[in-house]
Amino acid sequence: MGPIKIFVLATIAAAGALIFGIEAVVAQTTTEIPSILITPDKVDSRIGTLEFKDGAPSAETVEKVCDTLDFTRGLDTFLNSYGGASASCESSLRP
Repeated sequence: MGPIKIFVLATIAAAGALIFGIEAVVAQTTTEIPSILITPDKVDSRIGTLEFKDGAPSAETVEKVCDTLDFTRGLDTFLNSYGGASASCESSLRP
């Protein structure tokens, strides 16, 4: 579509809006942020105090969370494979 066609279509649309009294929709903005969306600067947890600045975690917080996730996943892997290893060992001991 050429620039002249776009201009003509825009002009027709604007004229139609004026003729039919259609008001332009204006976005409403507010500076208030709901309290449920605000991240606190410090959160006390069982792995220690997690610190945030403007919602972004500090390097120490990232390290704590990653270490905790690594431990949790390792423990989960151990617990999920323990039963299978035990059953395998039992079956090999039977005559």
